[in-house]
Amino acid sequence: MQSHVIALLVPAGCRKATLLVRRGDGQFALEGIDARVASAARLAAHWFRQGSPIVDPATSTVVGYEVMEESAA
Repeated sequence: MQSHVIALLVPAGCRKATLLVRRGDGQFALEGIDARVASAARLAAHWFRQGSPIVDPATSTVVGYEVMEESAA
């Protein structure tokens, strides 16, 4: 089973971003990435749209959004 990116967290004005990844074994991991890679996420908006919010269960704060693939039109 392959790893899948579940969310990309890009804080405004930050030089670092974080990926939430579901690994092939079912485990979740947070992985830091370079800001240049995070900037590429803006280009991905042509292929993906914002999905449901991801909420921190301890604080009820929205920490990101799921990424939904746009259907081929």
